[in-house]
Amino acid sequence: MNNVFKVEPPTQVSGIVCSQELIQEFETAKKKSEIRSFKLEIVNEQIVVTKKINVKENEEEDFKGIYNFLEPKKGCYILYKLDTKNTEFRNEWTFLSYIGEGTKVKEQMKYTSAKNNCQEKLGLKYFVIDLYGSSVNEFKFEMIQEARKPSSVREETLQFLTENEIIRRKQKLEKVATITSTEYLHSVSFPCSKELKEQFKNLLDGKINFLQIAIKSKLETLETEIAEERNSLQEIFTSVNKKTRYIFWVYNHLKFNKPTKVLLFFYVCFPKGSIKKNILYSTVKSSLLSQSQEAGIEPYKKYEVTEINDITEEFLFDELYPQKKERRKPKRFTKPKRPGRGKRKLIKKKK
Repeated sequence: MNNVFKVEPPTQVSGIVCSQELIQEFETAKKKSEIRSFKLEIVNEQIVVTKKINVKENEEEDFKGIYNFLEPKKGCYILYKLDTKNTEFRNEWTFLSYIGEGTKVKEQMKYTSAKNNCQEKLGLKYFVIDLYGSSVNEFKFEMIQEARKPSSVREETLQFLTENEIIRRKQKLEKVATITSTEYLHSVSFPCSKELKEQFKNLLDGKINFLQIAIKSKLETLETEIAEERNSLQEIFTSVNKKTRYIFWVYNHLKFNKPTKVLLFFYVCFPKGSIKKNILYSTVKSSLLSQSQEAGIEPYKKYEVTEINDITEEFLFDELYPQKKERRKPKRFTKPKRPGRGKRKLIKKKK
């Protein structure tokens, strides 16, 4: 089977990475108890620690301290340590993504595209809850409490299982493919329906180039919502209609006059939508990507989209094929000419 998505990686890729100082500080914070939260920002194409707060009271009271991290028209990540511990007797963490209203489009997309890499580098297993907001009012401790609640009787049962019991029952619970070592489930795995798996094959074979996926909460499955041909960028978000969804799309374009195909993944999430639904889609996303990877679907780029108008042809091209910025040679300073004409004249003062 020919995979139409095997394209040459674009040259001159400059990914945003975690700074070594961040990695070291987070590693220390996992072992020591005095740090409550970090504020992370993207500076010079690196994710760095810009502020931090120590533990003062309990997790709920200390949560108010993060409001000092949030600035209008700017983005940041917040690593917030919870009082609960995992099976390694280390504290669990919440990963909060904040992009203030009015933030420049390029900065928005930097934070959305760099988030997954940041989490993976620091250790996905430590982040039991993943939340997003665009204003101070959207960040409430109730969001964490809501995310901790089991979404079904099956999860409620798993909440009280020990790690060994989870491993023992894992084979029996086919619907739960992603089990974590925490005391409650933060990464829910719904299986792909048989029909969706068929559409994965169609996507690989080039029979379709657009696949929109929805979660069926009652069935606890991932289902095909739309599978068809969509060739223009303007068409791919028309069917979302303010709903949280997953989209796989083959971007057919010219790479410096050469026809090129590349597979993209979009997690479309509207901040003003249902909090419960956004949390559900956020926790199931990694499971979908894992199952699609097993089927041979490996997106070249993944995006979290909160404002569909931000995804333009220019933005995608710059993301896929970033150009090196030419270093300009500093201009030599030239001494300005004196006013007037002719040679310098000496004027003797009269005594």
